[in-house]
Formats: sequence, C-alpha cells, structure tokens
Amino acid sequence: MKREYRAGPILVVGNAVLDVILSVDHYPAEDEEMRANARRQAVGGNAANTAQVLAGLGHRVCLLATVAPDAEAQTLAAGLRAAGVDTRRLKHCRRGHTPLSYILLNTAHGTRTIVHHRDLDELAAEDFLALPLATYAWIHFEGRNAVELGEMLRHLRQMPYTGRVSLEIEKDRPGLEALMPLADLLLFSRAYAEARGHCSATSLLAAMGERLTGIAMTCTWGAAGAWACDAHGAIYHAPAQVPPRVVDSVGAGDVFNTGMIHALLAGRDLPAALTAATCLAGQKVGVVGLQGLTDPLNPPATAWHRRSAVRPQP
Repeated sequence: MKREYRAGPILVVGNAVLDVILSVDHYPAEDEEMRANARRQAVGGNAANTAQVLAGLGHRVCLLATVAPDAEAQTLAAGLRAAGVDTRRLKHCRRGHTPLSYILLNTAHGTRTIVHHRDLDELAAEDFLALPLATYAWIHFEGRNAVELGEMLRHLRQMPYTGRVSLEIEKDRPGLEALMPLADLLLFSRAYAEARGHCSATSLLAAMGERLTGIAMTCTWGAAGAWACDAHGAIYHAPAQVPPRVVDSVGAGDVFNTGMIHALLAGRDLPAALTAATCLAGQKVGVVGLQGLTDPLNPPATAWHRRSAVRPQP
C-alpha cells in the first residue's frame, strides 16, 4: 500500500511537457539517417516530473501548469492522473499547442539530448493567487517567467503562509536572482553555476551563501554528486549514488529536487535530505522513466545503493 504523508498537500508550479523519447545506440552525426531502437511517450517537464515522483512517494500533490486546447494536452492530463497527481488546477489556454520535447536517449551511456518546442502561454500570477494557498504544506516553483513568478512569491510572503517554499534554478533566466531571497530552499543546477562562471558547486554555494543568509541551497554536479549549504553557511557534500548500469538520465535533476522536498517534509535535516536526494536520483538513472522508485528514507534491504555519509566541507 502506498504511504500517504501527513505533512499536508504539496503544490508544484511550473511546466508540463509531452516527451517523445527515441532510444538510439549512438548520437547521429550531421545529415546522418538512422533508425531508433525504441520509441516511448511520457509526461515530462520539470514541474510535472517533480509532481509525479512526489505522488509516487505517497504525497498528495497538485500541479499548477498551463495546458493547450489539443489532444496532446488530454494525453498529458491522463498521464498525470495515472501517476497520482491532482490535475484539477491545470490552466486551460484558449490557444497554442502542447509543449513537446523530442529526446534522443543514448542507450550506450544513458545520456540524453533534448530538442524542445513551446508555443503556449506561461502561467499568470492570477492563476496562482486564486488558489487556497494556506492549505499547502509545501509549494515548489520551477524558476521561469520571472515577472509572473515574482508576483506569486511576493504574494505568498505577504500572506500568513506557514508552509515552506522551494525554487528550482535550472537556467540563468533574467530576473530570477532577485526572487531568490523569497524562498526557503534554492535548488541550483550545474548548468546555472557554469553560466554564472563557477567551476564547482562549492564555488556557487559559497558565493550565494554570502549574499543569501538564512536560506538553504543545493547544487548538483552530475557524477561528482551534490552539495548543500545550510542557513548558517555550512557546506555539505553527498557523493553520487551510481547504479550498476546507467540507462536513462532524463529527469534525474527533477528527481533529486523531489528527494530534497520529500526528506525535508519528513523531518530530516539538510545533510540527511542531501543523501536521500542523491539516492533517489541514483535510482532514477538506473531505470527507464519515473515509475517504481522506492522511498530513499526506507530503502529495501536488497537495494543496490550505499548509505554514504554526508561530509561537511571545509
């Protein structure tokens, strides 16, 4: 039986995408014609991925995202519902098309290349403000559309909201830096760190920690693992949890973010949450898709992943 956590429902705000994934044994050269070994279709997008995995871990989770007036949007919504996500807050647009990601998955290494197409309105702040926000124990935002996102975050901080707020910073989008002080947890990607001129996660976190006091932060760095900085500036590292075979890295960053939210809601401290998140992301790259991931806080006795100690960084 799936466990249901008592912390209260979670709201995830961001993007929902339909992924078309082609499995290939190598990446094509320019002008090459090749045949894919397999094709599958799945719900994707950062926010939708996080919502699906949270639901699979037993949380009551609602997704706020825009959907298009087309058949692909119906496929998206059905896939979310099948994963246990509450879709009643999806915002139906009058025009546009469902965002699509065409993904080449290299089965030799588990790496992926993504070509994305979007022709759909972004969420408006009014879509968020109309919700019963005080009922959510945690609200997670995908960092995009900074103008509207800023209105959402400022409204949340002006009301008597007692839950926690996380903000994913995957890309270096204009206006996001000014919104960082409004979150309780910032989830940075390697791509963002490198875009900002940092050659390591510790460099980014140390720089951010000097400017953003009282906020917890994480930064993932692929095979090197992940780092976290607590509200007092202490930095911790958790090594990557590498499965016996890496088969599918699509959505691994979103799964890491999910692991952080899941563990912190369960009352774990930041270092323990960092370990749980790397364990969950490690599980994910060893399987195809997002279904069937086990709770990193209660792993099966036969689980392959090791329980590595999180080490404080000097």
